[in-house]
Amino acid sequence: MDQIKSILYSLIEPLTKPETYQTLISNIIMIIVYIIVAWIVLHFINKGIAQFFKIQNRGKKANKKRSKTLIALVQNVVAYVVWFIVLTTILSKFGISVGGIIASAGVVGLAVGFGAQTIVKDIITGFFIIFENQFDVGDYVKINSSGTTVAEGTVQSIGLRSMRINTITGELTTLPNGSVGEITNYSVTNGESMVEIPVSVEEDIDKVEEILVEHFETMRSKYYLFISNPEVIGINSITRDEITLWISAETIPGEGFSGARILRKEILKLFKQHEIQIPKPMMVQYDANQQNNA
Repeated sequence: MDQIKSILYSLIEPLTKPETYQTLISNIIMIIVYIIVAWIVLHFINKGIAQFFKIQNRGKKANKKRSKTLIALVQNVVAYVVWFIVLTTILSKFGISVGGIIASAGVVGLAVGFGAQTIVKDIITGFFIIFENQFDVGDYVKINSSGTTVAEGTVQSIGLRSMRINTITGELTTLPNGSVGEITNYSVTNGESMVEIPVSVEEDIDKVEEILVEHFETMRSKYYLFISNPEVIGINSITRDEITLWISAETIPGEGFSGARILRKEILKLFKQHEIQIPKPMMVQYDANQQNNA
């Protein structure tokens, strides 16, 4: 009984002393100061990191997407380091041994590691994706896992553990890095737009090609995504009603489909302007009486 009273007394006694509350208030104020200072430091460091990559890649369009990826990664790592320093400093203010916690964390981390193999796999895969430059923020990619497409769209962000992809229909897909298998990046090499344009067999095909070539010379300055002037490859097929022309254009990476849509729109407007006929189905009227008389 006396031991219980002694323990209770040792717990209650500090609460009766004003010095205890003064120390507590002082520590709380110090914690708030540390947090505010850490937030300000992170703000300026993040701005400095973004400015550094901006200066390094000024005028280099190919590296701008890479810079976005690395900026997010470096800022995340710096944030982890800063907040770890703040946490250890706060703990030391309350007399907690940081060294003992780190030593204990090593043992616990070893045990937890066996049960967190998926997270470890995600982080390792994230390192390979980022540092091997498999794709960057802003790239249009298709990602397969075990032969099945799990996501296709524009990369919004890449982290050490997961990535976010905006699909063409607007959904935001978050994928663990460890689930990534085959990667098809449509934004690395230049795209190609290939369209087939049907023209009536009654038209002068040489004149049609001449009109198309003349119009294509102005399209490159009108649409930024064309790297060179579109060109008429030639006649792809001939039937009783139509001649099919094959049109090709080189575009910037990832814009092959957009270029094809623009080509079809521009050619349709051009045909209407020059009254170039497109194929129309031919209707043959069958007269049963004439057949019987014959």
